[in-house]
Amino acid sequence: MINMKASGLKDIRNNFKGLKILETEESIFNSNGNKKRRELAENLNEMIVEVNREGRVVYANKNAFEKTGYTKEEIDKGINIKQVVAPEERYKLASNFSDLLKGKELSRSTYTIKRKDGSTFPVLTYPDYILGSEGQIVGIRELLVDVTDFKEAEEKIRESEERYRSLFENSLDGIYRTTFEGKYIDANPSLIRMLGYDCKEELLAIDIPTQLYIRREDRPAPKKRNKIFETQLKKKDGSIITVEISSSVIYRNGKPVYYEGIVRDITQRKITEEKLNESYQKLSKTLNDIINTLASIIETRDPYTSGHQKRVASLATSIAKEMGLDNDKIECIKIASLIHDIGKINLPTSILTRPGRLSEIEYDMIKTHAQLGHDMISRVEFPWPIADIILQHHERMDGSGYPGGLKGKHIVPEAKILAVADVVEAMASHRPYRPSLGINKALEEINGGRGKLYDPEVVDACTRLIKNKKFSFSL
Repeated sequence: MINMKASGLKDIRNNFKGLKILETEESIFNSNGNKKRRELAENLNEMIVEVNREGRVVYANKNAFEKTGYTKEEIDKGINIKQVVAPEERYKLASNFSDLLKGKELSRSTYTIKRKDGSTFPVLTYPDYILGSEGQIVGIRELLVDVTDFKEAEEKIRESEERYRSLFENSLDGIYRTTFEGKYIDANPSLIRMLGYDCKEELLAIDIPTQLYIRREDRPAPKKRNKIFETQLKKKDGSIITVEISSSVIYRNGKPVYYEGIVRDITQRKITEEKLNESYQKLSKTLNDIINTLASIIETRDPYTSGHQKRVASLATSIAKEMGLDNDKIECIKIASLIHDIGKINLPTSILTRPGRLSEIEYDMIKTHAQLGHDMISRVEFPWPIADIILQHHERMDGSGYPGGLKGKHIVPEAKILAVADVVEAMASHRPYRPSLGINKALEEINGGRGKLYDPEVVDACTRLIKNKKFSFSL
């Protein structure tokens, strides 16, 4: 059906009624009254056509000629109304025309008009009788409204509805509409199968909050709609599934009318995620066990610095947290700190355990531990740049460090954190060749080298931690 605005149709009908007069006996179609009516018709935006009882067009207004492409001369020669209607609709036209001539109730109709050039367009017709002096029907007057725009809009709506229905019926995800109170208005086949019901009618009969949700309060309140959330639903047989629901409030004329959404069964995905998480936790524990074992092995080679790497790791991770780094980077810094001196495994024990100061040659040998550690760890595929951090933890911002003499931006950020933590722990702890210098001396050192030797942001974070008593060495 053509859905036109009521006010527009009313205006058209009022125009048509203004043309309607009774003919006199002298002349029906060429009376003075009819001529006046035709003068009015020429000014209408709609098409006006008059036909006699045989269906011959005896009059058409200017707009009708423009729309159809016919001329007055062609009308005068004789054109039957059937000629301007699409062939497949001529039977309907003949039937309706016959009913009108018998005086049956007037009603509007739709036809496809065929132009002179063969092209077509849809019209909505409003018929009226042309009456003789004794009230007999001598012809029919038709007001024709071009409804091309309405038809195109109607077709687009129909196509849109068909596409939606196809998606609705064939989607692998469940699609639904529900009332605010918790009753299904509609549900597609996938949702019916997902929830274990035999037919749509069976699902539409349930109370969603009490029969579908594990807990009534799990169903979001209206103000929390238009969101995606995960929840558990109870199937018809009582089994539980985990789903992801996308839910929206649908409005008409500014008022909420129902909920609409998509339900995806993610039960298997959640099971897989849980298994992967369990595997990750096991791997993470295994990795930490290996790292701690390596740290212990290093300490057996250098007993005078026992606990150094663990204390450095504790301070370095605290600095990283103070700087607001994410958990992944914090974990990276923790692992690198725990094994940052792993290269010392390849150095002579006599040098590592000597209580006095080292000679220049021996100190140069000690300095190789960063490169040795890098070479060992670079064979392991960590998800972080552990080998680079180990290599660079003795580099300094001004390029005075070792082994590469790297400066500022060329040093990885994690190594800058490890460098500060390493210096602070070393100065605050006892060594075989000297007693502890104390935490205050350590802070003086890093603040004295702030920006020159050590990264300013790292120094500031470390200073805040210690001065605000948010960190202390406890290992």
